[in-house]
Amino acid sequence: MSIPKKEKRNFLAFIWHAFWLALAQTFAERNTVLPGLIILVGGSQVEVGVLTAITVGVPIVSQLAFAGYLSQKKYKKKFLLFGIYLRVGAFLGTVWTLTKTETLTPSMVITFVFVWMFIFSVSGAFAGISYTDILGKSIKGETRKRFFVIRQFLSSVGVLISALIVREFLKGFEYPNNYIYMFTAASALLFIASLGFVVIKERPTEKFRTERNFFQVVKSIPKLLRDDKRFRNFIVLINFVQLPLTVIPFFVVLAENNFELSKSTIGNFLLFQIFGMILSNFVWSKVVKKYAFKGVIKSVIGIEILLHVLALLAAQSNNVYFFSAVFLLPEQQ
Repeated sequence: MSIPKKEKRNFLAFIWHAFWLALAQTFAERNTVLPGLIILVGGSQVEVGVLTAITVGVPIVSQLAFAGYLSQKKYKKKFLLFGIYLRVGAFLGTVWTLTKTETLTPSMVITFVFVWMFIFSVSGAFAGISYTDILGKSIKGETRKRFFVIRQFLSSVGVLISALIVREFLKGFEYPNNYIYMFTAASALLFIASLGFVVIKERPTEKFRTERNFFQVVKSIPKLLRDDKRFRNFIVLINFVQLPLTVIPFFVVLAENNFELSKSTIGNFLLFQIFGMILSNFVWSKVVKKYAFKGVIKSVIGIEILLHVLALLAAQSNNVYFFSAVFLLPEQQ
């Protein structure tokens, strides 16, 4: 299928971004690489919990905070690039912090990492909201469907390649050099990914008639949940499905408490997680075709129960490779 000339430039820009972003995100993966950093510095499950709250909770709140503001802007390309460059800066800030580990105490290093990841998470509101808006305006119809298929393929290839590289970085270099190299690579790859959006041709967005700020949005939530049963059930389901993704970092802590957590072990956890993500693309397409989305929901509930039981059993074993298999399951959801 040929792509209309008006959309081809933007289509290629989004494809460029998708591939380089897939490479970049694994170098600073939030569920294994970042918790592993906190553990290697000397942090505990409390610090890992704070990091998880920052990387999971802050993006949601910041999107609520900035959605009303961004929705009124006709052009969002500058906000998209601003968000991406803030994230590049956050990675470079983490690199700077890790180069100072000899002069900073472990608690100071962890605090700085929290600050940089907070900036990274907040900037996601500008990047994520603007990305969705520009994508919707730039690529339409069958071309958009084709884009999502290609993006999924490139993302799978990209994260697998980068996971193998990250594993070698973790094994081949001592801390903090391994993390310095990884975050430097993440910042460089994310910057390269942003170049696709520099050349994009953005169409203006029609402004909404009413503007709602953060407090108005929050105030409207209770009434919306009371009045719309389907929406309420959807919110409950989404939070239930996402729950395993928030506990993965604590599996790293569980491994630290029961095994000798090494650099290569963290790399193995990451590799298992990436394999799980790639495998899930095939698994869920089969489940949806055969059992529809009700089958998916039932499968998710079963996997979630199995995940926690398996994690507890695996933690009592003497085999860290058996425990690594736990990281396959969350991505199946």
